[in-house]
Amino acid sequence: MAAFKSIRVVKSYTMNLCATPADVFPLLCPVREYEWIEPWSCDMVFSASGVAENNAVFMTEFPAQGGRETWIVCRYEQDRAIEFIRVVPKHKVNRLDVALTAVQDSSVVTWTHTYTGLSEAGNQWIRCLTDDAYRTEKAILEKLLNHYLKTGTMLKWADLGPEVDPYGQKHHH
Repeated sequence: MAAFKSIRVVKSYTMNLCATPADVFPLLCPVREYEWIEPWSCDMVFSASGVAENNAVFMTEFPAQGGRETWIVCRYEQDRAIEFIRVVPKHKVNRLDVALTAVQDSSVVTWTHTYTGLSEAGNQWIRCLTDDAYRTEKAILEKLLNHYLKTGTMLKWADLGPEVDPYGQKHHH
């Protein structure tokens, strides 16, 4: 039997957001995402402050992402960067680096995902994540964030159309 060989893929997307990093950064938090992402759901495992912080741990379960996923905040630089290690056991590891840069009264936010397969199923999931699908997911997140930053309200999925949501689940009307 041949030994398993992991694959790795890196994908990046740059968002232009209509608010300063000081306004954007607090929203990149498992607790605050309930305010602007309609299907968001997580279980906080550990956070001394109750929100995102260095070494916070939380879990999500989005079937299209491979199932139960543990997230660990491995870098937390207020208003500048947040990084997560995301692990779906026996499936994949996803390092998510989010870097924020101020541009006048707005932000440029670069999302970089480093996907590494932990099994043939994880490798297949990574192979199936096309550049177009990745860009579509991030463009929707950008739209959701900008809407929330402008209005203070959540943009509902029904208003987005039939695209794929940021967590890889099909939205049905």
